[in-house]
Amino acid sequence: MYIIANAIKNIGRNKGRNSIMAIIIFTIILTTAVSIIINTTTSAIITDYKARFGSEVSISADSEKLQNRKTAENYRQLTPEEQISYGDSPLLQSSNFSATIDISPRKLVSLSESERDNMMSEFLSGAKRADGTIMPEVVPMKAKIVASDNPAANSDFKTGTRKITSGRMYETLNECIVSEQYASLNKIAIGDTIEVDSYYKDDLMAHNLTVAGIYMDNTMLGTDADEITSITNRNNEILTSFETAKGMELFHVFGTVTAQYFLKDPAQLSAYEKELREKGLADYYKVTTDDAGYKKVVGPVEGLAKVTNSFLIVVLVLGSMILILLSTLAIRERKYEIGVLRAMGMKKIKVALGLLTEMLVLTVICLILGLGLGMAASKPVADSLLANQIELAKDNSNGNGDMQTGGSTGLGTPSFSSDVKPLSELQINLNMDAITKIILISLTLAGISSIAGIMYITKYEPIKILSERN
Repeated sequence: MYIIANAIKNIGRNKGRNSIMAIIIFTIILTTAVSIIINTTTSAIITDYKARFGSEVSISADSEKLQNRKTAENYRQLTPEEQISYGDSPLLQSSNFSATIDISPRKLVSLSESERDNMMSEFLSGAKRADGTIMPEVVPMKAKIVASDNPAANSDFKTGTRKITSGRMYETLNECIVSEQYASLNKIAIGDTIEVDSYYKDDLMAHNLTVAGIYMDNTMLGTDADEITSITNRNNEILTSFETAKGMELFHVFGTVTAQYFLKDPAQLSAYEKELREKGLADYYKVTTDDAGYKKVVGPVEGLAKVTNSFLIVVLVLGSMILILLSTLAIRERKYEIGVLRAMGMKKIKVALGLLTEMLVLTVICLILGLGLGMAASKPVADSLLANQIELAKDNSNGNGDMQTGGSTGLGTPSFSSDVKPLSELQINLNMDAITKIILISLTLAGISSIAGIMYITKYEPIKILSERN
């Protein structure tokens, strides 16, 4: 108890020297607190963004390789089964699938039916396919099945162009929803069962669907009615789940799949591509990731974390050196005091504990002030640094011409779907993890600076210290 009481008195006796020490310790703790608070916040944000959005992957045809005639002759599109299998990987955060199937329901009437539909079916009947086979006799395509395993993400429903007005969204297997126009034309009510068929004249591949809901559809507003056919009129679209579509014979013959794959981390692209090659993905397909989109969202926050980490390291290194130097100089000034205490019989360990206690008391006072001010200063500092990182990311993006490098599976120039905006400000939180780190760093600094001075002075005997007092 005497050591603590004496240490507090000594702080008061040496106000000038201890004030300088306190200012330096406070500055170090303040910058440490700001850096650690920002770092713990950005780490949580990065983890959250990676978990929610991943990094979108594109599997698209390599146009350069397809310039080779032999390669072009061997080219074939990915089958729906292949695209689905590529979504089964531990490297993926998630995968989204959607499908479209051209159909010709025999028992239903479609909007915008015209003679042009018959002309198209006559043209296709008996036509030679790209693989050399002959197209069987067909009837007019009158509607589409549009299937998605994530209906809530549908842009039409997000923007309000489509909206459920009766019933509900499809939820279970073999449920569907239809437009108000289509339901009115065919006198369809909630709970009715409709039959969808193929456009092959002699092979119906019929499948029954239960109508769970009816939706308002304004997707065709403003479109020239003379240019619309039954297959292009979106009011004829029957919406259902991807799982329902997969269970249809129609899907395996006429289905066209669009797939989105999201990696847990862009760095895993090579491993994912290797996995796809082992599953049979041909060399004329390239695998790319939405690195630009990922950097747009996570990049500024990661950049902010790197800046604060670098700043923290510089502050700790320079601060430690300055504290060690000041502590050593302060101890040298107190050689006579320490020599008297040692001559009176005080052991080295008690002298050392007294000096260490003084530094700890100063550190605790500065720590309390530093935590409070650090919390207040963290948000404006973080927002300012984040704004700089966002601006830097924009400059880099403009320098690259904003060129898109990937997209969903298929042929042609792909485009990524992520519309997530980067953060413009951070919600700063002082959690226990940050507080613990700040306290440990502060106490470590106090210990290091004290030990340096203590080691310097305690290596001398009391007689030598007293003899050198002048």
